[in-house]
Amino acid sequence: MGPEGDIVRSDRRSVVLAVALGLAMLAGQSRSATTVTSAVSVGLSSFCLLGMTSSAVSLTIANPATPGAVPSNATNSNTYAQYSSTVAVSVTRRITAAWAVGNAAPSGCTLTLLATPGSGMGFSAGTITVSSTAQNIVTGIGGCATGTGGTSGAQMAYTLAVTAMTSLVANQSTAATITLTMTDS
Repeated sequence: MGPEGDIVRSDRRSVVLAVALGLAMLAGQSRSATTVTSAVSVGLSSFCLLGMTSSAVSLTIANPATPGAVPSNATNSNTYAQYSSTVAVSVTRRITAAWAVGNAAPSGCTLTLLATPGSGMGFSAGTITVSSTAQNIVTGIGGCATGTGGTSGAQMAYTLAVTAMTSLVANQSTAATITLTMTDS
């Protein structure tokens, strides 16, 4: 080979040597990486929030359709109890209902209440007759959030029923308050 062949070989060796040095430098950079840790404190507080989609429910006993008949019950199930809850291990919550102090159904009537929670939001305690003593309406509430939509939460079905026709007072209207309370079980 002539002098030109030696130059070509020499240039190839230089290129191979340059590539090998470049790879070695890259490999050296990846080996010099540093790792650091950070202590992060995380926690979850206990909370218990309760609200209603509507604060007013209207129930009116209407005239019976047939003379001699007892008037039909008045019902309303357009209201939902909405709640958010976090609980400790092995703890559940409940919601109770009671008349506010000095409140009651109109003479000759009773008011019943049935709360029907959605899946994972606790369990219905069944229909109660509202009284001045707090009674369970939803039990077994764990960690949950019912949602905030108009039909999210435990549906509240109120029924005003005539129990004593002789005690009814015409044109009687009662503004009463039912207190719902959420507590640990």
